[in-house]
Amino acid sequence: MSVQRALKTLRRALAPLPGLVAALPERAAYALATPAYWLLYHVFRYRRRTVRENLQQAFPEAGAGERKRIETAFYRHLCNLCVEILRSTRMTQAEFGARARLINPKVLAEATENFARQAIILTIHQGNWEWMLHGIMAQVPVPLDPVYKALHNPFWDDYIRRARARFGALPIDMKSVGREVIRARHRKRAIAMLADQTGPRHGGYWTEFLGRPASFHRGPDKLARALDLPVLFAQCRRLRRGYYEIEFHTVSLPHQPRDGEQILKTYVRLTEAMILAQPETYLWSNRRWKNAPPRRCPGEHPVEADRP
Repeated sequence: MSVQRALKTLRRALAPLPGLVAALPERAAYALATPAYWLLYHVFRYRRRTVRENLQQAFPEAGAGERKRIETAFYRHLCNLCVEILRSTRMTQAEFGARARLINPKVLAEATENFARQAIILTIHQGNWEWMLHGIMAQVPVPLDPVYKALHNPFWDDYIRRARARFGALPIDMKSVGREVIRARHRKRAIAMLADQTGPRHGGYWTEFLGRPASFHRGPDKLARALDLPVLFAQCRRLRRGYYEIEFHTVSLPHQPRDGEQILKTYVRLTEAMILAQPETYLWSNRRWKNAPPRRCPGEHPVEADRP
């Protein structure tokens, strides 16, 4: 049997798993996270090299013991997160509102003139970003349309996209986000972007991020300035297993003078602050720094010059 055929057979065998986990009582579903942690961390050693390298770069002054604590706590959180994402297909919108509580909805209301205009909500892969989407929608009177990057696995891509659209949200493909946002600019909604994903090597916004040069997509900045939209940062703070707190932070408001990189500069600073405040809940297994910055031309500012 070829490798591709074996993988296809495995996907078919695992296809019922999400539905089975979602159907379990909450305590039984979370009980699966413990053996999953031992398999992921000790047996399969899932991206442990990447996680350790990322933590070493982000916390160079921390001792080996502290980095080890963050590392193991991250893997435990990741397994709990997987259980929660699988359970989300059976949860009601009211449950999301109770499990991912928005503590300052007035910030969004004021930025959007009581939801009369669109807004861009930037966030990161921290806490439970899937529950955060539904939690916000349960507590504000407009939909939150998420921008998504298609996954390589067709099964999980379809699964996540359908899960995000459960309560009236319209997922927007990252490749067509500019065209879609401009086309539907009169729709009353907020647009959610996980903006900490790796940006392009050429043409991205390069700056120092957690101790290393990193590129960010310029899309949020371009859209906000083109349509004069308010930009907020949504922080997802884990309180305990299965419970989160969401807080908005203002990045940029309409009708204010803003240079071409002010939004991204503020976003990166907020991102670093939120990660350092609760590092074990960030997605350290992501190969975020896989791209090296392009070679500088004579007279071009270095990456560090973008830092405040």
